[in-house]
Amino acid sequence: MFIKNAHTNETLRVTFTITLCMLAGKLLQLDSPVYLALYPTIVMTKGKDYSWLGLFNTFLPTLLAASCALLVSEVFHDHPFIIWTISLIFFDWMRRRANTPAKLGAMLMPTFNWILIIVFSQHTVSDMPMRIHEILISMAVTTVVTKAMVYLFPQEKRGKPPAFKAQSVSYQHRFVSMGLIGTGVAFLMMVDLISATFCMVPVIAAATQFSRDKFREVVERRFITQVGGCALAVVFAFVMAGHQSTVGFYALGLGCLVFLLANWMATAQGPSRDIHADALLATMLPIQLYMGNTSLGLESTYLRAWELTVTLGILFILHQLTRSQGNYDRKHHRHS
Repeated sequence: MFIKNAHTNETLRVTFTITLCMLAGKLLQLDSPVYLALYPTIVMTKGKDYSWLGLFNTFLPTLLAASCALLVSEVFHDHPFIIWTISLIFFDWMRRRANTPAKLGAMLMPTFNWILIIVFSQHTVSDMPMRIHEILISMAVTTVVTKAMVYLFPQEKRGKPPAFKAQSVSYQHRFVSMGLIGTGVAFLMMVDLISATFCMVPVIAAATQFSRDKFREVVERRFITQVGGCALAVVFAFVMAGHQSTVGFYALGLGCLVFLLANWMATAQGPSRDIHADALLATMLPIQLYMGNTSLGLESTYLRAWELTVTLGILFILHQLTRSQGNYDRKHHRHS
């Protein structure tokens, strides 16, 4: 509305949306303020349609997935194997429907929110129905703030997005996705390591790729963005040290950090844009998760970086081992 430059508009739109939502998460005293970092960042980096209906359609699958996960975890609370089995069926159903890049991206939030509810219900005594309530509040706040910022800093009118030909989702694709995601969920359900739950985001992103090359590309890119995001969060924590409880100073520092990352994202093209978008999410999550009024959360941020490194290292090793076996089988077949 006020500025004509498309890149500047996008930068300011992303900056104000994420900053205001994250501040709302702190000021509303929510038990789980992380949703007000997760949802606005996903909407601003992955969203295409900012109409009321478009935002509703973006959030509805996530809300339904979280609600169904809550129902399953409450009904079968004393039978974790049943919860895990139903989760596998859900993951497979989601993967079977994701036959285009857009649908692959759309399955990330519902799948991850299902996992969050399942894992937290197993290892915490928190009021899980209240968590659904906070998810709904976070979605409402994100929607209102997003609409206000889109009005102030309009999105450049674009043509229709390119149509991608639907790809066949083979049994192998489904097995790899269900195997990797299911194994991760089983580990998190058995081991009380709640901090590692957010490591499932890169696991979901890698496990749902259509090719081995894409799998490796996602793992390598996520290593840079996820661990690099934790490093940026640590730097931000040091800058805020002693002043994180001062709302004005915190808002200014957070806004500057988001503006820097958003500007890089807005001026980038192709894969570089995706890298900056991933880095933005990876930086905002530990800040919202761990930085409180009385603590910087450095230890938790370091632990998150280590857990992500181990998780991505395991995925890369699995890729290398299966590639070596595939090469051996092909050579053996030629010689025979």
